[in-house]
Amino acid sequence: MDETAPVKSRSDVPDRPNLFLRVTVVMAGSVLLWYALSLLNDLLPVEPGGGGNLAHWMNALVVSVLAVPMVWAARRYLDRRPWGGLRLTGPREAWRPFIVGVLLWLLPAALGLGAALALGASVTPVAPAAEIVFSLLVLTVLVLLYEAVPEELIFRGYLFRNLNTAMAAWLAVVVQAVLFTLWGTGLWVFGNGWEVLAERLPLFFGMGVVLGCVRLLTGGVWACVGFHLVFQVAAQALLGWDLFEVRGLDTVMGTVFLLPFVLGVTVAMLLVRDTGSWSGKVPDRVRA
Repeated sequence: MDETAPVKSRSDVPDRPNLFLRVTVVMAGSVLLWYALSLLNDLLPVEPGGGGNLAHWMNALVVSVLAVPMVWAARRYLDRRPWGGLRLTGPREAWRPFIVGVLLWLLPAALGLGAALALGASVTPVAPAAEIVFSLLVLTVLVLLYEAVPEELIFRGYLFRNLNTAMAAWLAVVVQAVLFTLWGTGLWVFGNGWEVLAERLPLFFGMGVVLGCVRLLTGGVWACVGFHLVFQVAAQALLGWDLFEVRGLDTVMGTVFLLPFVLGVTVAMLLVRDTGSWSGKVPDRVRA
């Protein structure tokens, strides 16, 4: 990773709101944005079986249009630090860590799929090949705009960056995972009732911890985006878009979808050839 040991800088000068206020403002903005979308969704038709209905496209476009400027404004007016400090680099530097993130999910998932098939599960296409390819392309765009980029920019970009200036990296991983869990689980409980709590709470916390570790190990946000993207595309394609018939769903969930979270951090260490610096704080420099 390229966020190395602390150096002297102006990052310790009290020239900006305190950490608690900065985190609270961005968390509140995130909650309000997704909460407002959930209210708007009730006014739009929702087609069964996925497929990128009007509500899904509206969610993706609204979040992508509003979330990125929200973080930009927080970075400029609350942090008073350069955008580059969030480590969401341009395309020229992004593609390598993005591919690493994709592989962090795909490699353990492929191992899990082999295990699932050996245990008697099956995943069978139920749509023409051209429709499956087109649907996966559409789903990839939707997930990038609605989930992978905005969520990673907020939690593994802005919040992790700010937390890591005040606490050890391992603690920043845990705290941002807790915030991610409160945000995501809270929205699910609001929309679907308390019965989803037992399922969603460990899912969001586990995902937050793994993605936080990936952020620490790779030193940037794009690997997190890659992992998040391929996980959500696979989950929605198999479980929500009527493209595949899955038999032995519990087996598939316990192998294909669980192994990337169990092995993802280890695979990341192997791919980046780095075990990370877990104890240090990283100052947020005034100049990137």
